[in-house]
Amino acid sequence: MKDSIGSKKSFIQDLFSEELYYNIKVREYIIGGVFAILVLFMVINLFIFADVGPNPEAARNTFIGLLVLLVIIVLRSFSVRKIIERKKKLVKKNIRRLRYINAILESTIPSVAIILLTFFLKPIVAVNSPAVFLYFIFIFISILDLEFKVCALAGFIAAIQYLFISLLFLDSYKEATELPIFVLPLSYIAKTVILLVSGFAAGGVAHHLKNKIVRSLETLQERNELEKIFGQQVSKEVVDEFINNKLEITSKKRNVSVMFLDIRNFSKFCEGKSPEEINKYQNEVLGFMIEEVNRNSGIVNQILGDGFMATFGAPVEYDNHTQNAVSAALQIVNELNKKNENGEILKTNIGIGIHTGEAFTGNVGTQDRQQYSITGNTVIMAARLEQLNKEFNSSVIVSKDVIEKIKGVKYSSLGNVNIKGFANPIEVYRLS
Repeated sequence: MKDSIGSKKSFIQDLFSEELYYNIKVREYIIGGVFAILVLFMVINLFIFADVGPNPEAARNTFIGLLVLLVIIVLRSFSVRKIIERKKKLVKKNIRRLRYINAILESTIPSVAIILLTFFLKPIVAVNSPAVFLYFIFIFISILDLEFKVCALAGFIAAIQYLFISLLFLDSYKEATELPIFVLPLSYIAKTVILLVSGFAAGGVAHHLKNKIVRSLETLQERNELEKIFGQQVSKEVVDEFINNKLEITSKKRNVSVMFLDIRNFSKFCEGKSPEEINKYQNEVLGFMIEEVNRNSGIVNQILGDGFMATFGAPVEYDNHTQNAVSAALQIVNELNKKNENGEILKTNIGIGIHTGEAFTGNVGTQDRQQYSITGNTVIMAARLEQLNKEFNSSVIVSKDVIEKIKGVKYSSLGNVNIKGFANPIEVYRLS
């Protein structure tokens, strides 16, 4: 059990690390794209608006300084993408640490831009310029790290740095304006709080996305486990029932209905046929029959070449499993008759036996390869009933226990019959 749990956690961690690795690449594409657009915007400003205003030289120097910074960010993003692709194993190994380093470095970029602006503009203009909005871009992008702490750190770094820069030049603001909103520390503290809260908000979104991804990975793992146990003979509905209700496959006794189906004269058909022809015939005949079993909430435990064994009422328990087994059998017979009449398949006859009762259900095999097994007298009885179809020239034979649990089905008694392996004769019925 511990090995199974450990394997499941390892599987989820590996897939989650792959998701984080992909997200790091995506974030660099986003950063590169956003700042490439800003570079284009700055180039346009440099040629159109640089000479506007009382100090054209300062404006031009400001645009050039910011343009250089933006180009560096774009080149940095391009370089990081290349490194990530070349050093995939190293990046995935240190991916959790890299997320925090990225958060610190990227949240510092807007601070560098604001400080750069103070060399060309008055500090009050710099700390209230559009460069402040760059903080929000990086806080928003940190959501891709899928970690609340990383987003909160990005917001915290942005808030602390902005507060430090804005208060550093506070005394010079009074020289530029007397408006309280630009002079009072409270204005900058409020912006700091907004940056901090933005980090927490982004963290909340990241945490929600992370949980959804983990749940999706857990569902994928559960589906893989079920497929490993049941193969591909389980309907989507049965798998969904397991996952949605968090059911477990446990070994125990339970009441089930068992169906055995056999294709008549299969050995004779195979004489002189190539393996390809035999396989094609099996798929044509057994394919739609298995679909009917799945449609009636059953599972095919074994495909026997010339037939199969199916179970209703396990591994998912429900009350009307006997009715479902009979419905599946009758639908199979009706569909087979149509295909025979229309010439869709070679003339085929089948025999079906159904019995209901207590059986032992559970997994058999190793951890890597398990099979869901049904054992007990109920299984043996169903197999024996199927064989009786040859004697009575019938298609579907069921036990009295089955008749007592179904409604709306026509049947006729074949009397008491001695069953091989059972001491007492039992009454059996032919379904119309």
